[in-house]
Amino acid sequence: MTANEMADKLEEKLDRSSSYGSPGYEDFELGSVLTEAQQLYVKKYYDELNNRKGKGFEEIEIRNQGLGALVKDAPSLVPSASQAGVITNVSVTGKFFDLPLDHMYTIYEECFINKVECGTEDPIEAYILIVAHNEMQRYNWSKYKRPFYHTHGECRVWRSEFSRTVTGINPAAPATAKRHELFTDGTFNITRYHMRYLKNPLDITVDRDTPANQRNCELDTSTHVVIVDIATDLMMQRVKEQKMQIIEPFKELE
Repeated sequence: MTANEMADKLEEKLDRSSSYGSPGYEDFELGSVLTEAQQLYVKKYYDELNNRKGKGFEEIEIRNQGLGALVKDAPSLVPSASQAGVITNVSVTGKFFDLPLDHMYTIYEECFINKVECGTEDPIEAYILIVAHNEMQRYNWSKYKRPFYHTHGECRVWRSEFSRTVTGINPAAPATAKRHELFTDGTFNITRYHMRYLKNPLDITVDRDTPANQRNCELDTSTHVVIVDIATDLMMQRVKEQKMQIIEPFKELE
């Protein structure tokens, strides 16, 4: 469905639930609630713990088709301009990398280092291990946990999260990119950081006066009916009408 068609379906459902007496809605109101419903859909069905079937993204086909349109590739992420605050000690050396501006969730990552596999000219590909901050000091003492590389082609790099350089709290200073911190043992450097990620979906724009200005839902068309039903529930809460149990039944369907 187009954005305008989703808005028409949403108004039809709202009117029916109010015995054909619902108030009229402006296009911006419908676009706003459809955008919120779209975001809820992504968060609900990306994580297996958020839906009753207990199946998340890349576990069953319905999830893959529903969210696959948001998968993007970032072949070579660049180091952050500011490296202030990286962790560097006798065991590990950190480096910040900027993530894409539309990044939501990381789904795949790898990096290559400035060492080649013995007998070849191929750079070694590192396995990235996500490490919590409270584990770092404990892992530093274990040669089986901390970052390393071997000339026969094995390599491990740690990864953790870090804040943006500029948070965006002040409207005069727009937020900079989210960041990951990658850690080596100091004997090698990361030359390329490659990632696939789920991006933030763009807002849905409804414009029935000028259809050329509408922006459709990016998700697969199989999700649109569910998103409209979530939006119906959200809109009824906004206008403080009796909440209909709409979202729950669709947990079973999806």
